[in-house]
Amino acid sequence: MSGKRMDGPYSAGWDIIHSCDYRCPYCFFIPSWTTDAEATNARHLVVSKEEWLRFWDLCYKAAGSFQIEIAGGEPFRHPDLVPIVQGIARRHSVRIVTNLSVAPALILDHLDPKTVCFSVSFHPQFASVEAVAEKLRRLVDAGFQTVASIVAYPPYFPGLPGWRKTIEASGVRCYLNPFQGVWEGARYPQSYTMGEVELLRRHAFAAEPAVRLAERSPRGRLCAAGRRYFRIWPDGTIYRCCAATELGLKPLGHVRDGKVPLSAADAPCPAERCFAPNEVVHLSPG
Repeated sequence: MSGKRMDGPYSAGWDIIHSCDYRCPYCFFIPSWTTDAEATNARHLVVSKEEWLRFWDLCYKAAGSFQIEIAGGEPFRHPDLVPIVQGIARRHSVRIVTNLSVAPALILDHLDPKTVCFSVSFHPQFASVEAVAEKLRRLVDAGFQTVASIVAYPPYFPGLPGWRKTIEASGVRCYLNPFQGVWEGARYPQSYTMGEVELLRRHAFAAEPAVRLAERSPRGRLCAAGRRYFRIWPDGTIYRCCAATELGLKPLGHVRDGKVPLSAADAPCPAERCFAPNEVVHLSPG
């Protein structure tokens, strides 16, 4: 697909780096960080800043403006994050998913609230809620659209009401993300109590709560991932979605291929679960 603008909007999830200054017990990447840390952390070195900018310029020329969600790891650990975002935000909308451990001045002095917004994750074991709330307030005061989230890790439930109250006092909506994993021998989100599920339904991101809470599987439902959305790994490999890498499916391509890998039609979901908010929204009604 090149030389022809499409009817958008298109979106992409981009894990720009698999390195983080936190080690949250509920993080998906902890196994690879502990068993193959050097290789995991070096993935982002494969593609240069100039190659990233060329790829996103190609996407714009072929398909128009994308809504790009940049995550990690912690995106601000990437040495070229700021100039990359400055470059791509001229033509695309950018949301950065961050733990906000970075000094707010780096954001306030270099990024534009007209084209960049934030999804901030609060991790109680590594930051105080008061410090994060103050940083959030500064982003809001500067005009950045910002939301916050907390993983509903089972040991966190006693603290959730107070943390949410403090965060939302800064002017930011605070959502809860279902925990995906095992705690004390029980698998989650399947092991949440009815009361915990109700709390999550009230405060989680709205899209497909039954799928994100593992109450129903997306397998077989048509999905626009691969047609209107793709996910990029730090080494530049492009996949249909998170499930493709989990299942070991063939990638759609690479950012160096010189093309935008979007298919012409929706395809059935190949996965038993879908937990990423920016991906589950592409499932067809069902």
